[in-house]
Amino acid sequence: MTSININKEKFGQLIHKEKPVLVDFWAPWCGYCRRIGAAYEKISEEYSDILIAGKVNIDEEPQIAEAEKIEIIPTLVLYRDGKAIDSIVAPESKKMIENFINEALEK
Repeated sequence: MTSININKEKFGQLIHKEKPVLVDFWAPWCGYCRRIGAAYEKISEEYSDILIAGKVNIDEEPQIAEAEKIEIIPTLVLYRDGKAIDSIVAPESKKMIENFINEALEK
């Protein structure tokens, strides 16, 4: 399963799901966001049994980015039970994203 595009309505619903939710805050003009896009899509497929992966385009959903205090993109935030449990800014590789997920889920 590939990541899903998240709007304001979906965001509120998704972060309260039983599964943890990994959200990529990005924008189409962000070159670095595009570079990690393929790795993020692989993560969303490989980890689909343990989490939901979504993407928030901050240009289309600025109110979500503001509410979540996203200042730098790309930022990945992992939510569990409606709360952000950890985040990583500008991960450099798929391995770095995997390490982030594994460490965050152990908390």
